[in-house]
Amino acid sequence: MQNVNGLPYQDVKISNLSSFDGYQINFRINDHLYQFLVGNKKRPFPLNVMHIFKEKDICIFCNKTIYPYPAGQQICLAFQKQLPSLLNHFQTSYPNDFIA
Repeated sequence: MQNVNGLPYQDVKISNLSSFDGYQINFRINDHLYQFLVGNKKRPFPLNVMHIFKEKDICIFCNKTIYPYPAGQQICLAFQKQLPSLLNHFQTSYPNDFIA
């Protein structure tokens, strides 16, 4: 996977979660939706990135065949290797969404 800072992110939505102390970051790349979960609002740490695909397709990053959500909700192994960089990218690009 290329550097996460250079990816064509679209429709980024950062939400505070009430179900646990953290954030949910939804973003789209090439019409595929991904969900990034981040724990702890005061000192955020990355948890995982899941595929949330509408149709069966192959993830361009991890090359897995992903079935439509919710059956195919799987962790993206390529993003898992980039979690700290991904969190840093969103904190830098959207700093106002990370104010605890």
